[in-house]
Parts: sequence; C-alpha cells; structure tokens
Amino acid sequence: MSTLRGSLCLAAALLVAAPLRAAPDQAGVRTRVNALLGSFRPVSAAEWQALGPDAAPALESVARDPHALPTWRARALAALGVILPSSAAPLVRQIASDPSVAPVLRAAAVDAAPAVLGREAVAFLAPLLRDGDRAVRRRSAEALAASGVSGCQIVVTEDHAHPGQQPLAAAAARCAERLQRSPDR
Repeated sequence: MSTLRGSLCLAAALLVAAPLRAAPDQAGVRTRVNALLGSFRPVSAAEWQALGPDAAPALESVARDPHALPTWRARALAALGVILPSSAAPLVRQIASDPSVAPVLRAAAVDAAPAVLGREAVAFLAPLLRDGDRAVRRRSAEALAASGVSGCQIVVTEDHAHPGQQPLAAAAARCAERLQRSPDR
C-alpha cells in the first residue's frame, strides 16, 4: 500500500511542478518577444522563428491589444505571420479591413497578407486598392504586383479605371511592363 501511496504522491508532485516549470519558460519567451518588439533594428524572420511556436500567444496578445503601440502591434502581427501563419490569417483579415485601426498597423497587415493567406491574398487585397487610406492602397498595389500575373492584371485594371491615383501608379507601371513580357497573358 505504501508503494501505491508513494507513486500517487510522486504523480501529484509532478502534476503540480509542471505548471511551475512552464511559467518561467513562458515568462522568458514573453521577455524575448518584448525585447525583439522594442528593438531599434529590423528583426529577421530567422530571429522570430528561433523563438518557436511558444511565442505565438505573446505575439497575438500584443497584435490584438488596442492599447499597445501601433508599431509594436504591426511588428507582432508580422512576426506571428512568420511563426504561425494559421493564427495570423484571421487577425490579418480583421486588421487590414478595419478603417478605425491605425494606418501603420493596417499597412503591416496588408504586407503580411500574401504570406499568411496564400492563394486567397489576391482576392482579399484587390478591394483594398480602393481603400480610404493612401498607405493601405499603396501596400495593396505592391503586394498584388509582387503576387504574379493575376495580381498585376488587377492593379493595371484599377489604375486604368482610376488614372492618376498616385499610390497605384508605380506598381501599375511595373505590372504593365511585366504583363507585356509575360507569355501567360
């Protein structure tokens, strides 16, 4: 009977100790996330990936926090897209589409869209070419131009429909040249 009691005590001790060991690790991850978010230099994708998926909850928390600095939120969203794109996708859609969100954060969401949305990015970004914010329009045009022939066709069509829209002009010019060279037209 004492062996059974001893085994139960050991199991209980391990169950109680597991969260105690996990908490410092999470605190350490949060500290490293905050250090990278506050870094004065650009942070590479490899640096974010080195944190691993354990950093995703901390990054998502910052990206969703309306009281956090928009630049931190933007960096957290981009990092989440690198670490765990499936978690970033709904947040990218929400932030990029919300005109009440700071333009720097919306632009970051647009930048992250191709990587986290995959094939859906072109359809998602196309309406943002007519967004009320100039930075969002420009970033959408750049992302679509970089996405290939289908994205370029959308940018050129939008530029022809609304000539003189400065945020689209540069991307439309690159796309027009690309489409002329493309055998896939």
